[in-house]
Amino acid sequence: MRQWVAIGACAWGALALAGREPFRRRAGAFAAWWALTWLMLDWHIGMVETDDGRPRNLGPADACTLARVWLVPAAADSPRPWMCAVAFVSDGLDGRLARASEPTRIGRDLEGLADAAFAAAALRGALARGWLGRGAAIGELVRLGVGFGYALFVWFGSASAPDPRVLHAARLTTPVRAAGLVAAGMGRRRLADALVIGGAVWSAVAIGRALASRSG
Repeated sequence: MRQWVAIGACAWGALALAGREPFRRRAGAFAAWWALTWLMLDWHIGMVETDDGRPRNLGPADACTLARVWLVPAAADSPRPWMCAVAFVSDGLDGRLARASEPTRIGRDLEGLADAAFAAAALRGALARGWLGRGAAIGELVRLGVGFGYALFVWFGSASAPDPRVLHAARLTTPVRAAGLVAAGMGRRRLADALVIGGAVWSAVAIGRALASRSG
């Protein structure tokens, strides 16, 4: 864990010293964010074990997840198309890599947190730079908030794990929403708005159906 944190800090520092933006401009924000990430990993290090209780080191799947966490401060400033593409690709890879090397409890929970953090940061950056309309950004943020609220309600209300059918109901819409953020970074605001709003609506319908089937 310490090695991974050090690698992430050195990579950001090298880009900042080279004058690459937004890495130089967001160096302070990254330092605070990465320190919080370190603390979060340290507090949950006991969860890095398989379902049958065998501990294992952080692996390739965790690297993909942490790559999205690492990009959060940069995306909050200016979510460039390559950042959104890296986030989308890493999101698709981490699940497959985890299944290939035995998933852990922290990997399961960290993946959703990384997705939400990157999406919220990218929406903030795109909105602040005028790359995305306010309605589209708010719609997607509401979707994220509903999903996060559902997970918190189940965890703290019933002391049980959220239903994976509900948590993963909007998985199919990920490429649509990712394409919207890429389009925003390319200056295609109308297309970005349409894709993000369409993806948010599609997600809401999928989550509603999953909740209905769960209650039924």
